[in-house]
Amino acid sequence: MNATSSPTAPSSTLDASSALRTAERAVREAARVLIDLSRRPLEVVAEAAHDIKLRADQLAEARILEVLAADFPLPVLTEESGEHGALAETSRMWVVDPLDGTFNYSRGMPMCCTSVGLWENGEPVLGAVYDFFGGHLFLGASGLGATLDGEPVRPSGVTDPAKAALATGFPHHRDLGDASMAQFLAQVRRYKKIRMLGSAALMGAYVSNGWLDAYVEDDIWLWDIAAAAAIARAAGATVTVAPGTAGRWARTIVCAATPELAAALRP
Repeated sequence: MNATSSPTAPSSTLDASSALRTAERAVREAARVLIDLSRRPLEVVAEAAHDIKLRADQLAEARILEVLAADFPLPVLTEESGEHGALAETSRMWVVDPLDGTFNYSRGMPMCCTSVGLWENGEPVLGAVYDFFGGHLFLGASGLGATLDGEPVRPSGVTDPAKAALATGFPHHRDLGDASMAQFLAQVRRYKKIRMLGSAALMGAYVSNGWLDAYVEDDIWLWDIAAAAAIARAAGATVTVAPGTAGRWARTIVCAATPELAAALRP
């Protein structure tokens, strides 16, 4: 799969406006679950060296799956329970991360979101990313543009890395050895500011409205970036998504305000 920055119109049989309304309803419903659970003691399901899973993730996912099945049934790829229905790389499918930024959420840090995207033929078609603590809703669809809280958005237009705010992150399976870190530093040292927010979906969505100028990450899972990639592209950002190496659904993403900035981010 290789998603390029060229706009891809939804299939003629896809009602993109209706699907986007479904994605919005799904992220809002999941947010209600998560806000309620944030007031209760945390229930940790699993914890690894660089990762944590909460019961909250599972309950939010269950609510999203209910909404999608009722309103706009398609195969679903989701972080917590995997594949629902027959899925191929080219499937028209929902891609769900019910709680992106789980560690932030676990610490009470309001830097997390619910995320629902729709992909077809290996390309992002539409997405909804809801920062439920901040109350910010990003929506976007190919051919329909992108909005933040109902207002149209565009990327910053920054072309020079020396003037750009770049966001990135370290997936939990990333090699953090000296050679890998040296390569990382060589890539990011040209940028004015570097941000690691702990939520891939928010970092990608922030490119759509100019809060960030670029977001890049290797071997991030598709569900982490599916919705944000669609929103950023719909807003006019240059977005490329290519296969990663960590697994079937691992991806490398470059999301930039301009083609010039995207070119600077590519190896």
